[in-house]
Amino acid sequence: MSQLEAKVAQIRTLVGEHKLEQARVLTQRLAQSHPRDARVATLAAMVMNQCNLPAQALHYATLAAKLLPHHPQPRLDLGRLHSIAGDHARAEASYREALALAPNDHAPRAALAALLFDRGRFHEALSLCMRSGGLDPGLAGVAAGCYLRLVRAEEASRALELLLSQSPDDVNALIGAALVLNYRDDVTPQDSFAAHRRVGDWFARRHPPKPVPYHPAPGPGEPVRVGILSPDLRQHSVSYFIEPLLRHHDPGAVRLTVYYTNRVEDHVTKRLKPLAGAWRAADTLDDNHLAQAIFNDRTDVLVELSGLTHGHCLPVMQMRPAPVGVSYIGYPNTTGLSSIAARLVDSITDPPGSADALATERLVRLDPCFLCYAPPADAPEPAPRAPGSPIVLGSFNAAQKITDSTIRLWTLATLAVPGSVLMLKSVNFEDAELRDDIRARFASAGLEGARLLIVPPREGVLNHLAAYHEIDISLDPTPYNGTTTTCEALWMGVPVVTLAGRVHAARVGASLLSAAGLADLVAPDEEAFVRAVAGLATDSARRHALRASLRGTVRASPLCDGPAFARRFEQVMRVLASAPR
Repeated sequence: MSQLEAKVAQIRTLVGEHKLEQARVLTQRLAQSHPRDARVATLAAMVMNQCNLPAQALHYATLAAKLLPHHPQPRLDLGRLHSIAGDHARAEASYREALALAPNDHAPRAALAALLFDRGRFHEALSLCMRSGGLDPGLAGVAAGCYLRLVRAEEASRALELLLSQSPDDVNALIGAALVLNYRDDVTPQDSFAAHRRVGDWFARRHPPKPVPYHPAPGPGEPVRVGILSPDLRQHSVSYFIEPLLRHHDPGAVRLTVYYTNRVEDHVTKRLKPLAGAWRAADTLDDNHLAQAIFNDRTDVLVELSGLTHGHCLPVMQMRPAPVGVSYIGYPNTTGLSSIAARLVDSITDPPGSADALATERLVRLDPCFLCYAPPADAPEPAPRAPGSPIVLGSFNAAQKITDSTIRLWTLATLAVPGSVLMLKSVNFEDAELRDDIRARFASAGLEGARLLIVPPREGVLNHLAAYHEIDISLDPTPYNGTTTTCEALWMGVPVVTLAGRVHAARVGASLLSAAGLADLVAPDEEAFVRAVAGLATDSARRHALRASLRGTVRASPLCDGPAFARRFEQVMRVLASAPR
């Protein structure tokens, strides 16, 4: 082995051991002594990226690409760094250069497809997932994501099944196959549960939990050490529901340590950071080092906020770095992992008895509502609708929640209100082809022309909230209810009508409306849903009163009572931490 090869191996070992500062120093010395060596430049880009030094990483990646003008890999690396930096145009250009150099190479095609998917260009991304013989199994995961965002959940399931037929042990495909079922209205709760169990079985088989010498449980006067594990403590739906706990927790009852696994930090992250007892930036830690850090903090209860969604930390939860693992907020179903002891719900989302049989975790009910909402402090005031305006029904939920059942239900409700209009807004509706497809599906159900208004997203949270000024009644999708959108509608003075379904995802609306004092707008069946919408549409006095009073009502309700929620959460953490270890 040459001296250069020995140095490269040493640096890689240091990175693997997470001795990043030592690796950085040695890498910079090596780069200075070998300024024209492409392998050193490539290594330096990787090390600087690991050290969260984006400018230096980009410098070395650019150098590597110049030193190897006909090789795709440096351009692929450069594209990834541009993507991390948020420079999506340059990332796309780099990926396209890599693909041009290696048109049959899977890696640049997959990277470009993933970037286009993240940018909401679903049809373009989907075209990259196709080969002459149909869907490329190696890109079936990206294709499934595209199909889901294009409101084609059944095709997403088929894509994932194709991937599993080729790679039955692909855990990401197993996770995706389970997650997609939340959006389908033709799947039984038992089939969904079985798909989630397959995820848990994979983790149990591949990573069986090992006995861990946990520290003693906290004594009567000691705070419970609670870890919060999430990639979504930023401008994200999860942040609205974790902020009340961070803001109102009693440090004498629980000692909160946040493990933030995302490199992206924004104004929400900056607001949340001071509220935690401790904040650990964990974006550069691999699963083993993150689990060790959680264990070293003597964590009693580890609460993950992602479930099976993107950026999840299921491998860390499977290692059981704390005696008790809990799933909360970010996912409306069981994780399937027997290593996670509890999932926080309430008696409306998960009625005792039937719901317990559909979870691998113990269901712990935070009644009266498992959520507490922190509305934006600068949200615009509710504005009355102009007198004589036609009734506008609306939904600002993610487009992928628009199932055939939802289309039928919303069509019936709109037709039951003469002269009314249905307004749909979603980030996905930037795609003109998707807007045309949704119009065609509603037309087949009987709603077409000027009675259906599909609009793209509004820039920024405040403009999004102001769009509620344009609607009179919000309609909840089924079987996957809204959560943040329901709270936002209520905060903006817009009543929401929901259909209570059979599983957690289909009953969140019922829980939120009950907590806000609007249980009469929870419909047990489709006919009752249509009647509730029609009743509100004809009762202008009630709609006007709700427009003026809902914000105050919600503010005073359990839905926004942060201190009371924090006390319930702390009590649950104490009980869970006291369980035998």
